[in-house]
Amino acid sequence: MMQLLSDESYMRFALELASSAQGQTSINPVVGCVLVKDGRMIGMGAHLRRGEAHAEVNALLMAGDEAEGSTAYVTLEPCSHYGKTPPCSKRLIEKGVKRVVIAAQDPNPLVAGTGIRLLREAGIQVDVGVLQEEATVMNEVFNKFIVTGMPWVTLKLASTLDGHIASRTGDSKWITSEASREYVHMLRHQHQGIMAGADTVLADDPQLSTRLSVPALQPVRIIVDGALRVPPSARAL
Repeated sequence: MMQLLSDESYMRFALELASSAQGQTSINPVVGCVLVKDGRMIGMGAHLRRGEAHAEVNALLMAGDEAEGSTAYVTLEPCSHYGKTPPCSKRLIEKGVKRVVIAAQDPNPLVAGTGIRLLREAGIQVDVGVLQEEATVMNEVFNKFIVTGMPWVTLKLASTLDGHIASRTGDSKWITSEASREYVHMLRHQHQGIMAGADTVLADDPQLSTRLSVPALQPVRIIVDGALRVPPSARAL
């Protein structure tokens, strides 16, 4: 007899799927979904890009007719409104999913509990809060923007133990490791914009780009230069 995994185990896998799309969904949240039936994962999916199919839809497509009577593990409450794509809660109902396990409720006012309500009104068992903290942290950028309208700002700073960022002569030297520099480029991939001041651009002539060993998204380059001192030949331009 096949041993069944716990709700937490399936949800953790859904979170891994969601994490794989970090930085690719623009202002949309990252979401992962796993469909399970009789102890087997029959479908899985993630929301990969804004405007494209949501995680639940991709998982349902993979499962096909087997989706009927299955349990869906979703890292964020299924949407209930028409945007660039149809509502996922409706698709789950149409495909005959019998139970939906949700990590976190969607703070978007267009959803905010209505997806859960629609599923329950259709007779589907809905459980909320499995690995909620992990799911909330994963979408902290989206959550802040959708609740406050403010952007998420990340400060990147490299300094020595005594608080210096350059040598005594003002020359810029590498004080970080190769691993930390690769992490910085991953952060750039996950952000929509990268900002630097005119002094930094004049001193270092940075590219302000994402450079990874795999194809990556390029952030909008923003230079704070009130006096227009940065020349057109700067590599960031």
